[in-house]
Amino acid sequence: MNHEIDYGNIIKVPEEGINEAENYIEALSKISSDKKNRIDRVLIPEKCLRKRIQALAQEICRDYKNAEELILVIILKGAFVFASDLGREIYKIGGLQETEIRYGFIKAMTYGKEIKHTEETTREVKIELMPQNLEGKDVLLIEDIVDQGFTLFEIKQKMLKEQKPKSLKICALINKRLKNPPKEVREIKNKLILDYLGFEIPDRWIAGYGIDAGEDFRHLPFIISVNENYYLNK
Repeated sequence: MNHEIDYGNIIKVPEEGINEAENYIEALSKISSDKKNRIDRVLIPEKCLRKRIQALAQEICRDYKNAEELILVIILKGAFVFASDLGREIYKIGGLQETEIRYGFIKAMTYGKEIKHTEETTREVKIELMPQNLEGKDVLLIEDIVDQGFTLFEIKQKMLKEQKPKSLKICALINKRLKNPPKEVREIKNKLILDYLGFEIPDRWIAGYGIDAGEDFRHLPFIISVNENYYLNK
């Protein structure tokens, strides 16, 4: 991706990643030698993440400028870094000065320690933590990555049924373009309306910026694609 990036729209990331002319050799050199073979390449640079999140914050400020209260509900663990940066950008823009901003947290387990498979048509989702007192309020769900969509779909349905918010929208950093997903997965993803979306990425395993691969690489300030064979054979 060598052309100028339009940060005001969803960024479609190519297989080779986004080239922002930044030197990541030095950044990757800080990673221990025993983990370097787990990394394929930098997919989304730090500067690109920052600029796109600024644009998302502007959209949110525009859409909620008349709201009395907005609850940002963060899906743990992966979305915590994204949500933190997004919240700060909303504050910097100053577009919601008359809106009370509050946070809530959801913890859901879908994959556990098991590796997902492309042929899967369903996954059991266990919700371990759900915010309360959302009835009649504007809620924005913050997700890191939408893969097969099982977790996010279950959370949305449960929240609508049990909490009855005034409005419920989804802000996702990343949506994955799946290769040949089963019919059931396609149907779930078609039902999931992503009201705010940062990036669309190829069907690769990724990590960084709060997202993990086998609990590796959450701390990285950029998004990488990982060596899938390493984690399949782990």
